[in-house]
Amino acid sequence: MKKKLHVVLSLLILTSMLVAAMPVFADSHMGEMKAAYSTMLGSMVGYNTVKADGLMVEMAEDAPPFLLDVRTTPELEENGHIEGAAHIQLADLAKNLDLLPSFDTPIVAYCGSGWRATIAMTALHAMGWTDVRALKTTFADWVAAGNPVAEGVPEAVALNAAEPNAAIVAEIDAVLSAYGVKPYGVATADGLNTALVDNPEMIVMDVRRTSEWTGKGVIDSGDVELVSIPLERFIAQMALWPADKDAQIVIYCGSGHRSTMAMEIMWSMGYTNVSSLKGGFGGWADAGYATAEYAAPELDAAYAAMLENMAGYNTVKADGLMVEMAEDTPPFLLDVRTTPELVENGHIEGAVHIPLADLAANLDQLPAFDTPIVAYCGSGWRATIAMTALHSLGWTDVRALKTTFADWVAAGNPVAEGVPEAVALDAAEFDPMAAIFKDATLGKYGVKPYGVITADALNTALVETPDMFVLDVRRAEELEEKGVVDVGEAAFAHIPLEELIAQIANWPAEKEAKVVIYCGSGHRSTMALEILWSYGYTDVSSLKGGFGGWVEAEYPLAEYVAP
Repeated sequence: MKKKLHVVLSLLILTSMLVAAMPVFADSHMGEMKAAYSTMLGSMVGYNTVKADGLMVEMAEDAPPFLLDVRTTPELEENGHIEGAAHIQLADLAKNLDLLPSFDTPIVAYCGSGWRATIAMTALHAMGWTDVRALKTTFADWVAAGNPVAEGVPEAVALNAAEPNAAIVAEIDAVLSAYGVKPYGVATADGLNTALVDNPEMIVMDVRRTSEWTGKGVIDSGDVELVSIPLERFIAQMALWPADKDAQIVIYCGSGHRSTMAMEIMWSMGYTNVSSLKGGFGGWADAGYATAEYAAPELDAAYAAMLENMAGYNTVKADGLMVEMAEDTPPFLLDVRTTPELVENGHIEGAVHIPLADLAANLDQLPAFDTPIVAYCGSGWRATIAMTALHSLGWTDVRALKTTFADWVAAGNPVAEGVPEAVALDAAEFDPMAAIFKDATLGKYGVKPYGVITADALNTALVETPDMFVLDVRRAEELEEKGVVDVGEAAFAHIPLEELIAQIANWPAEKEAKVVIYCGSGHRSTMALEILWSYGYTDVSSLKGGFGGWVEAEYPLAEYVAP
């Protein structure tokens, strides 16, 4: 029988001694720590893990990785260690960094099960090491497979090869001195199930990907607060972390690895009572405890309102914007280009800057929902994505500038150098989970190539991927007058952008299907692109230049036959 459970963030009942041992995180080091974690989360491959077979291959190379054993000394005395490894037990890791190689040397940390190795890997990234992974093979399995093992405890050798920030090292040392000993922040399914009943003020945090929440469900949290933030965006979405750093928090993922990374991150940020669910969601479900369907944020109404009320497909050109900027109440200008673009080329005077990929994680910098906003980028493509996304999140008057930034500058319109300072306005009360869903999308698609497909690439794809789906979002009269793209054997549908939500039943059935959308020039199809992304479609692109670009490239056309 499944048991009802309450969800929040922590279940490991730590003693007051451990709580007292936690450091108060110094604000002066917060930026550097956050940057290190952001870099780790943005660049990790396979969540920074390696298995025995892969490690054995690497160990045979000319430059094998540095092996770091973080088990306790008695464990090595009893069971030996991987041949060639250095030994620093987890609780003492930050006290013995002189035994480690340079910051860019590949390091593989291991322990008995992988749990402590994950904590060590995450902590080392925070302290400046850039290529650290955790071995996801138990030491017992390593031995059983006949892999190289040496007896006893290896001799410590000082390398003095790296100079980490001493203040950050002190913070990590305080954390590991408290949590680097048993039970290492472990929460069991049984313990969490009990805690959800006994501690209704606790918080449960899910750090899986959004597709996992919607596809597999979530832990049934009952009356306990459930916070969902994908690990990849864990730092970007810090605003959604619990405000109370002493709150009891239990974090879970699929199996326990990602949640343990998140746990260590929160420890280092000064949270005092955080644990990671052993076995993750899989272990919870296998134990027969209650799960629930995850209710994704409602999008239909917001998108439908945008499509019904838009004028000129929510665009403005430079001349019109210049007139509005001279009014008593000018629109709020939002630059969604990357920081290097602003450093090199400047920005429209008075604009706020949030890169497209980070937009949903920085909504506090935006004005009230009904404030007129004009988003712009280099060409208009990203501005269109940003405009559409903001409408889905509650803003009601957002347009995209349909003048390139280069043309804006060439026309002598007002430009300021560099990057404007970020200012939190906290003017709109947006749905935090809607922001999380949008952030997961923009975090992936808000970077090059921004969902772009060229006419050349589409022509090739129509031959190589005959089961793709092509969607024309122009008005019916455009299709009748100008024809359509000849899609060959691919599936074809016509849904005017204005009716995209009303005809949601005619969207592709498979959310993994390869979908290409086109309109006349690329603007409407890019709006549709962002909408489909938001509904979980994973392989959608918008035709650069639209139907006009396809015709100019002299690719085949077909006469439109209305159904």
